[in-house]
Amino acid sequence: MNSLMLLVAKILGVKSEGADSDVFALMEGAMNVMGIHNLLPQSARRVDIAEVATELLSGDQILIRTAGSNEIFHHGIFVGPISGVQGGKNLVVDFWGSQDAGKQEAKIRLRTLGEFMEVPGWPELAVMCWDSDTPELREFSAALALGLHRDLQDCSGLYHLLGRNCDYFATWCRTLSI
Repeated sequence: MNSLMLLVAKILGVKSEGADSDVFALMEGAMNVMGIHNLLPQSARRVDIAEVATELLSGDQILIRTAGSNEIFHHGIFVGPISGVQGGKNLVVDFWGSQDAGKQEAKIRLRTLGEFMEVPGWPELAVMCWDSDTPELREFSAALALGLHRDLQDCSGLYHLLGRNCDYFATWCRTLSI
């Protein structure tokens, strides 16, 4: 665990076990102390799971609530169905790494929307809303995400909780800026 995270834990009075602490549990504890319980961006709108087929457009930046007491969202780029891939199911490109490996073996993955939405508990889906959104920008975002998946799948060592994470990846694909 990096020394900045340990310092934040100490300042906020969150129990940590030194370098062996689970960084995600530590962040969740820190957010609880600060009273942060909902990390859904203000520029996002929730999508009813039953309306996914009509609400999502190729290139949308989507978010799914993940497990835990805080509403932490996992981000991806919805690319829709691709002929001959995964049986024509709706697909998502995301940047993900296992917590067991400390996310240091993060990869850019292409998976079905159903797999993206597999989270413990009841999934909550949202879509980021961008002021300068156009169909052309969304299509560019989908093509960029697919190209990154094709050419840069293994991103070992690139993941960072506070910077180079799933939100960073999806936002960059959508806006080319952070």
